[in-house]
Amino acid sequence: MGLTARIDAATPDDRDRFLDAVRVASILLVVLGHWVVRVVTSDAGEPVPGYLLEMVPATQWATLLVQVMPLFFLLGGAVNAESWRRARKRGSTASEWLTLRARRLLRPTLPLLAVLVPAAGLMANVWPEHTLLFDFRVAIFPLWFLAAYLLVTALTPLTLALHERHGSLPLIAVCVALTLVVDTLRFTVGADGPLFGNQPAVAAINVALVWLLIHQLGFLWADDRLPARGLGPVGLILAGASLLIVMIGWGPYPLTMVPIEGSRAANNAGPPTAALYALTGVQLGVILSLRRSLTAWLARPALWAPVALIGAGLMTVYLWHQPVLVLVANLAYPLGWMPLTETVDLQWWLWRLPWVALCGVVLALVVPVVQRFETGASRARSAATGVHPAGLQAVAVVLFCGGVAGLIQTGLVQAGMPLQLPWLSLLAFFAGLWGLGALGGTAGGRR
Repeated sequence: MGLTARIDAATPDDRDRFLDAVRVASILLVVLGHWVVRVVTSDAGEPVPGYLLEMVPATQWATLLVQVMPLFFLLGGAVNAESWRRARKRGSTASEWLTLRARRLLRPTLPLLAVLVPAAGLMANVWPEHTLLFDFRVAIFPLWFLAAYLLVTALTPLTLALHERHGSLPLIAVCVALTLVVDTLRFTVGADGPLFGNQPAVAAINVALVWLLIHQLGFLWADDRLPARGLGPVGLILAGASLLIVMIGWGPYPLTMVPIEGSRAANNAGPPTAALYALTGVQLGVILSLRRSLTAWLARPALWAPVALIGAGLMTVYLWHQPVLVLVANLAYPLGWMPLTETVDLQWWLWRLPWVALCGVVLALVVPVVQRFETGASRARSAATGVHPAGLQAVAVVLFCGGVAGLIQTGLVQAGMPLQLPWLSLLAFFAGLWGLGALGGTAGGRR
């Protein structure tokens, strides 16, 4: 029996292959977008880093297509709903369930930090005069997703209970209303207040509100209560697109659906705005309209096998694609492996294909080495080992999210601290991992 046949035979009959395919496609599109937007040009023969959305503002239109994180949160909600329901039937507690989810989600960060923290320490203390084209802040930035996704995952037992008793509409309505209030403050008085990164601090509230609402929509997916037939998907596309036209064209919302690095210019993702709700509507309509036909295609072993293989290490792919970019850029351009252009011209665009291919080859070599931290050495071990009380887990979620914010803010280098490393952020990060049971046990278990 060939590899594709074995993968097909090992896939449970009730596995939602389409859902997995959309999640894999979403992350791969994120990876591709991150690799393309990093620009290196020549200034008097010296490589200079840049950011495509700032250097060529017209490319911000493309973010309407490549900002697909809403799909990952939405389908993650469907996965979490099904997973928690199965756990309840088995008699598992919410703490036991969250421990298993946290292990699978967060354990891939261990090899990442084991490589990046010593590397950052070496650069800061041994070669402080050497300036990287792209630094460790770029490499560590993908951790924001884990913090946001962990938050909505930890709330799943509560939000799913609300969904099952009262429906999701009340919570969705509250989140929409509060998001609009936060956006109003962000675009008016918030601009003169304190900052969260380089955006108004009040906007940080939407990190929880927006992703929680989109995750809640996943419960409707799990219950098959979304308009999947007839004109329903088309209506979602038209409604979402119309809202985007109004919000961006006549309202205060910016065009770009991703942050513009190093800029205080407004954006719709970092932190998120209500514009992501409209974009989610468009994306949801598209995948609902494709679901039946693509599900039939994915029944073919040859098409399902690559989805299953990539999906098994999806979090590893996501976490390591930016460190790979940092490594490749800081070798390829100074060593002359990639040509330098003075501007983002036709030659620069033509070289994007070999650039992406080079990053892809390196990532393909890295993933198998570190993937075992995601899948775990054994899937049979009980979740009871290393499970902490719900109160401690709640504190651990806060610590982990705070640690991630600190690591991203410092870029793993903090002047004035021993070895110039952000020890307080690292302490909060690992305390969060411990409190969630992610430092012990295995990452196994059904999704």
